[in-house]
Amino acid sequence: MKYSFLIPSRNRLELLKHAVDSIRRQGIQNCEIVIADNASEQDYGAYAKSLADSRIVYSRSAQALSVTDNWSRALALASGDYVMMLGDDDALAPWFHRQVRELVEEPADKPDIVYLAGFHYCYPQVMPGLPRGYLADVRNSRFLADRSAPFRLPREEAVAVANAAFGFRYWFGFNSQHFLFNAEFLRRISSLGGIFQSPYPDTFAAVVSLLRARSITVLPEPAVIIGISRESFGYFYFNDRPAEGYQFLANENVSPEVRAALEAVILPGDRNNTNWLVAVEVARRALGPANTPEVDIARYRILQSVAFLRDIYLKGTRRPQDADDLTQLLDPRERAVFAGLRAAVGAAAAAGRENVNRAFQAIDRELGQFWPAQVRMLGIRRHSSISDAYNWLEAKKAYANLPLASRGLRRILGL
Repeated sequence: MKYSFLIPSRNRLELLKHAVDSIRRQGIQNCEIVIADNASEQDYGAYAKSLADSRIVYSRSAQALSVTDNWSRALALASGDYVMMLGDDDALAPWFHRQVRELVEEPADKPDIVYLAGFHYCYPQVMPGLPRGYLADVRNSRFLADRSAPFRLPREEAVAVANAAFGFRYWFGFNSQHFLFNAEFLRRISSLGGIFQSPYPDTFAAVVSLLRARSITVLPEPAVIIGISRESFGYFYFNDRPAEGYQFLANENVSPEVRAALEAVILPGDRNNTNWLVAVEVARRALGPANTPEVDIARYRILQSVAFLRDIYLKGTRRPQDADDLTQLLDPRERAVFAGLRAAVGAAAAAGRENVNRAFQAIDRELGQFWPAQVRMLGIRRHSSISDAYNWLEAKKAYANLPLASRGLRRILGL
């Protein structure tokens, strides 16, 4: 059994070193670590050579590619039986191989996908309200709630949570780090045009793979560490600097057909919702309309209207009068809904910022866009990198005995 770990990266060499180290420390002899250097100015080649490790597969792109294109390039370099895409600021948990090998090496009926629960590691000085950073077990998938032992995900549940994404409901984690793909499964669905498509390749891959996989094994105990660093998209997003984050992704290429189909429905607001819209529309076209639900355009436009009001009343990135411009883009029913939301939030704003926060929390609860996460903050102390999180976890040995932190994460992330 051979594993392929794919790490696309651009100008984030110091972060990548931690990811590579976490893989090498697993002691997996039959594996490859594919470093897909996206035309970096930093000398990735010298680093790869310095490791003197035959498991390293290093490839540099001659020119900078979009995130999606570089992910696909990394996948094309893979030769393993099971394939995993890691971000360069992520890591494997110390017990990754011990947990996974029982699920993919021993059974005769090998799963198409192993879905892995994950820790979140936030570097210091990244998340507003948590300047020291944190390490947490964040279970934001419906099928992970209150589970501990590995299990096969029922087909009807896989379809239900995947179809929810077409209605802009996040019922399971889309991040690529959650997925360990059987290479045979990836070959089987290659006719769709590849597993990584759209501005959000992980969203596309998550939805398509859950709808097409014949068997999915779920590992509820975290086996990966999802990193949030100052150089990551998450940093820009959580610090209200989304434009810089999307510039970092450099991933706005959309086919003319999809762009033309969506041009009339896209609204200003949160580009996360718009990229989500594009991803599920591309997925629907790849799978065929008969195999997926309709994309819920009406719900997307309500979410964007709420995001527009949030820009005005919470973030201050738009002016109150800008709401009049948005109104002109709405149909009569949408205008009525928007007028009601605008009046409610405006009244809350007149009573103070805390009332605005409560108003948006009530709106978010009603919309129910995200599955309520189970968050278990862990008691890591001094740390400065994801390697420190790896070392701390390794020292604890048994996940069930990890100490908890006193501070909550749900309030900060709005979970």
